[in-house]
Formats: sequence, structure tokens, C-alpha cells
Amino acid sequence: MAESKNEMDLNFDTADFDDLDWGDDEVKEVQGQEIEEEDFLDTMEPSRKSMTIFFLIDTSGSMSGTKIGTVNGTMEELLPELIGIGGAETDISIAVMKFDSKCEWITTSPVRVEEYQQWPRLSAGGTTVMGEAFKQLSAKLSRSAFMNKPSLSYAPVIFVMTDGSPTDDWKTGLNTLKKNNWYKYGLKIAVGIGSAPNMSVLREFTGCEELAVQAHGAEELKNLITLLAVTSSQIGSKSMSLTDEGSEKTEEDVFKDKERRLVEEVKKATDIMGGADSSDVSFDEGW
Repeated sequence: MAESKNEMDLNFDTADFDDLDWGDDEVKEVQGQEIEEEDFLDTMEPSRKSMTIFFLIDTSGSMSGTKIGTVNGTMEELLPELIGIGGAETDISIAVMKFDSKCEWITTSPVRVEEYQQWPRLSAGGTTVMGEAFKQLSAKLSRSAFMNKPSLSYAPVIFVMTDGSPTDDWKTGLNTLKKNNWYKYGLKIAVGIGSAPNMSVLREFTGCEELAVQAHGAEELKNLITLLAVTSSQIGSKSMSLTDEGSEKTEEDVFKDKERRLVEEVKKATDIMGGADSSDVSFDEGW
């Protein structure tokens, strides 16, 4: 009788904030038959991670017309670009909420981006219950809700789009959200649309002034949504768990590194867009 024992050192990135029990890492000895190490490893499934991109979209009455039309058209074009963003090691999923006088999850659970290529055309009407949207997002950022992937998860990317000010108690909603570790360590981006968005609310949501940006016209909005969604997904889905010396980083260190990289990429791209000769027309000029 031969015995074999294989030890595997899997270097996971920081991501789990619900104290999951990962189980016994020990590979048990197999008795009664011979198993060659090469055959055993060939049967192992590759270790894959997951990341969810959350889109919270304002569909209040002031978003009607070209604003919501531009969002719909841009999202239709964006979805194919997100396929493969995470590379061979990371599955990317999409979760979409619209909020106006009430909140509605368009996706009842996160959907792998490869399977979510048909964008539902959103319509606009009603008020802007952003505080309630924050509360409902917090409820879904849990292992008992949307973050229940069996594989290890990266912290999410959370994307908010709005053209106005909240009409409910947004501070209480945001304070609830701030207690959630998935939110705390996730990349947060906000796009204010037109001339009237409350940018101070969006800056407080992102916690980073550079990641709350404003689009004054349709072409600029399209470019910003695409840039921010693709870039944040690329950065968010990459492992940055080790220092140059090979030691483990803390959750805070990983988040700060990713946020810093995102800010750098956004600054580069917005500088280019700002210097470009654009025929874009403001939403306030005939839109």
C-alpha cells in the first residue's frame, strides 16, 4: 500500500469580510490505492475568484429624454467590453439597481457578464430616493445575499449615476452603507449628469474627490461611463495582495493601492478628453 499527501499553498487576495470558514486545508491521505501526484493535480479545478460590478442608476423624472437614452445606449455598448476583463482567473458579474420614487433591482442576483448581454431599456419618472438605494445596496453586500459566491471574492466595484439631488434622507442611508466592509474596501465611482447633480453627495459616497466626476453632455457621459466601468473593473479584479518584499498587505493597503491606481488612470483619461476637440452639446442646451 502506498501513501501520498499533497500540500497546496494558495495565495488568495484579500476580499472576504464575513469571516467565512474556509474549511480544512489538509489533503487527506488516500488508502487502499496508489495515486500519482501528476494525475492528482491534473484533476484539480483551477482556483477562480469572482468580482461583482454594481450599477446604481438614477431613473427619476429629470433623467428623461437624452440623459436616460444616453445611459441606455452606453450600457448596451459597454456590456460586451466587460467580457474577459477579469482574465482567466476571475469571473465578473453584474448587478443593476434603478432608483426613482422607489428602488428596484433589475438583476435579482449578480449575473455573469457573459450571460448578461441584453441591456433592459430603462425609462425615467418620479423622485430620487438615493438614501433608500444606499440602504438596499448595503443589504445586498452580504454573504447571505449578493456576495454568496462559493469562490473567493474580490471587493466589488460600485458605480452610481445621477443628475440631481436625493429627495430622501441620504445621509442615514449612506451611514448605513459605510458600516459595510464590502463597501468600505470596494472601488466606488460616481458620475454626475448635467449641470444640477449634487456633487458633494457623490464625493461623500466615493470618499475620493477624483472619483466623483461630472458629465455635461451626451458624448462626455458616454466616454466617462465606458472609461470608468472598464478601468475600475480591470483594476478591481487584479490581485495586489503582496508587497514588493513578498509580505502580505492588509485589506486597507490593497484598497488604497487600487484606488490610487484608478485615480491615476482617471486623471490621465479625463485630461485627454478635456483637451480634445469635441462637438459635444451640453444637456442644458436643447437636450
